[in-house]
Amino acid sequence: MATKVVMIGPPHCGKSTLSNYLADATDSTSGEYLPTVGVRILEFSCNMPNSDPVDIELWDCGGNPQYESCWPAIARGAAALILVANADVPVTESQFLEMLYLRFAAQHGLKESQCAVFLNKIGDVNEDGKVPSMLNKVPKREGFNGRR
Repeated sequence: MATKVVMIGPPHCGKSTLSNYLADATDSTSGEYLPTVGVRILEFSCNMPNSDPVDIELWDCGGNPQYESCWPAIARGAAALILVANADVPVTESQFLEMLYLRFAAQHGLKESQCAVFLNKIGDVNEDGKVPSMLNKVPKREGFNGRR
């Protein structure tokens, strides 16, 4: 059985680029921004040290609030949550990230150790990127640029 990992964040923050990177998938777009409609599921195996490979089901969720009615079904059964935001996070995006954490992690019993925040680099990075204080204990990864 595959391990379900949900990736979500505000629109246009690089979730699909990061998903493609993690799944070692190729992007067939011309480089222009194409928002994810609903959810896109990528399946791949991840080699773990001192263990058998783990099958991953990565749910790349569209961050547009118009899909909010689908979020409970998407979150159900997730073993991990990856929140993604632009590294230059404005206050409104920070509040949106906090709401996503509550809806996807807190309401579905995920612990902080099952969550990660990726502050994705899109363009020039402002050192003032903010993450909601309630997410201070969630591990953060900064500076992903889509290159290996």
